[in-house]
Amino acid sequence: MKRFVVPPGWPTPPRRSWVPPKTWRPDPSWPPAPAGWRFWDDGKGNAVRGPVGLYGGTSRRAVFAGASGLMVFLAINIWALSAIGLFDGDDGRRSTMQAAPVLDDKSPTPTLTPTPTPTPPWTTQTPPAVTPTTVTPTAKPAKSRTSRKPEQTEESRTPTPTKSVTKPVRPPRTSTSTPPTREELLEEYCRQQGWDPEWCDPDNWPEQPEDPETPPPYR
Repeated sequence: MKRFVVPPGWPTPPRRSWVPPKTWRPDPSWPPAPAGWRFWDDGKGNAVRGPVGLYGGTSRRAVFAGASGLMVFLAINIWALSAIGLFDGDDGRRSTMQAAPVLDDKSPTPTLTPTPTPTPPWTTQTPPAVTPTTVTPTAKPAKSRTSRKPEQTEESRTPTPTKSVTKPVRPPRTSTSTPPTREELLEEYCRQQGWDPEWCDPDNWPEQPEDPETPPPYR
């Protein structure tokens, strides 16, 4: 990391990693920096070039001038290479045209006639016909399946005796109660009406009662 180094006699920066802004310039009242003072180092005391555009660093004009000079140099080299290649092409053509009449036509040069080598006849070998061999499958003997029936073993089972439950037949109920008599019915009716049971006795009734709703008088 590049660090700005303050010359002696200048105020101390607010922090060690302080970097001057792009438009920063020292105060005229400060003493001038020593000749050849390196304003930038790599943090370990080794002098390096400062950032472009900052105080004590590389000037922008120098950078632009170097870039433009490099572009002009490359353009000149490209033009020179293209021109040399163009001239070499014309010189090569002229040299070939001038070298042709120099050859002496009086002494004929022997020409070697190539002897044709006999080509062996092309024999086509037909492969022997292969007869397809049909493989007949061998019949396997059919296995006779013997069905084994499980032997039925007659087990002597003792029959379980069945219990016969005989339900006793109930004899028909004979009603011992005899139907009530006429006198008993009348007595029960008088009791329900709240009358004296003696009034319900027909023997106590008058022969012609005056009011059938009123009970007969007691004798």
